[in-house]
Amino acid sequence: MNKFKLADRLANLPIYIFALLDGLKAEASAQGQDLIDLTIGAPDHLPPQEAIDALIKALKEPVSHKYSSFEGDPDFLAAVIDWCKKQYNIKVEKNEIATLVGSKEGLVHFYFAYLNPGDTLLVPMPIYPSHFRGPILAGAEPIVLPTSEQNGFLPDLDLIDDSIADKAKILTLTYPTNPTAAVATKEFFVKAVKFSKKHNLILIHDFAYAELYFDNQKPISCLSIPGAKDVCIEFHSFSKTFGMAGWRLGFAVGNPELITALKNIKTNLDYGPFAATVKAATAAMKTNQEYLEKMRAGYQTKRDIFVDGLNSLGWNLKKPAATFYLWAPVPEGFTAMSFTKHLLKETGVVVSPGVGFGKLGEGYFRVALVDSDDKIRAAIERLRKAGIRYA
Repeated sequence: MNKFKLADRLANLPIYIFALLDGLKAEASAQGQDLIDLTIGAPDHLPPQEAIDALIKALKEPVSHKYSSFEGDPDFLAAVIDWCKKQYNIKVEKNEIATLVGSKEGLVHFYFAYLNPGDTLLVPMPIYPSHFRGPILAGAEPIVLPTSEQNGFLPDLDLIDDSIADKAKILTLTYPTNPTAAVATKEFFVKAVKFSKKHNLILIHDFAYAELYFDNQKPISCLSIPGAKDVCIEFHSFSKTFGMAGWRLGFAVGNPELITALKNIKTNLDYGPFAATVKAATAAMKTNQEYLEKMRAGYQTKRDIFVDGLNSLGWNLKKPAATFYLWAPVPEGFTAMSFTKHLLKETGVVVSPGVGFGKLGEGYFRVALVDSDDKIRAAIERLRKAGIRYA
């Protein structure tokens, strides 16, 4: 029995599957098992050289080691404005930008800025855990919007009862999606904006995988929809686009009232990212398109290797149009967690159980294609040698 009582906000959280998974990995490693870890979405590509050079230069400048500005670095804000226009054809002003210590930090703090205990919000599932764990920490109740492969993992907004939508405060979307790799259409975003306005909802769009797409199927920004800025805040990450996961940097853009609220809560919690990383991120946004094209080509190769490999073992998977994830059903007779454990025990290949992304992830597992091509091939060969097949 614990001596000290946890706050309800922590006690009410569902079990964090990935902490349990870390324990299983540590135990297997301690027993000498050679693991191929495809669980965490930590990018396999390096940041642009321009960003690394800018970081080194900034580290030598005394001003970099002082507190950052709450309002944001002027050069960084200007680069964000140019980046959003160039990459997504959206126009933002300086007062419509918040600098973040990673998009995860910004997302969870934004939920705290607007959700009171007992409030509700609409959350499609399966989804990145912060989108239901963050609201639970704020004392709110996520209302699950079921998604499935049959509907492209897009929630059917027409099925939501008006009384539920009117009571909710937020609609959360994230496309391309972690974990399912789904991509939303322009028509869906138009409907989502209209729905949010009708029901006076804040529309959150997590756009972390904006640049991780294949076959020229570029995802669109929700803010590119006319009138979206009336209700929308969109979160961007340097982790996935520029391989800067450990640097902890991101930004949010959108409705100035929502941006101001996010800045207000952050002034009580942090001073913003390390100034040297902000200079590096500014340089990253000015890098040429060749860097992004090479990055996408690398993940497309990994995607093709793994999808073709699983399909040769009885799966029937389509190649995802975006992200570096693969969302696949577990073989008959397994749950998401039991298959994850079986795979770890028999092959040393570690994947994420679908239930880590909400209860509707049961029956699936997620693969993060973030190791070398050789390791990706080796993972498939281990499954083949262990006789693991879908059908």
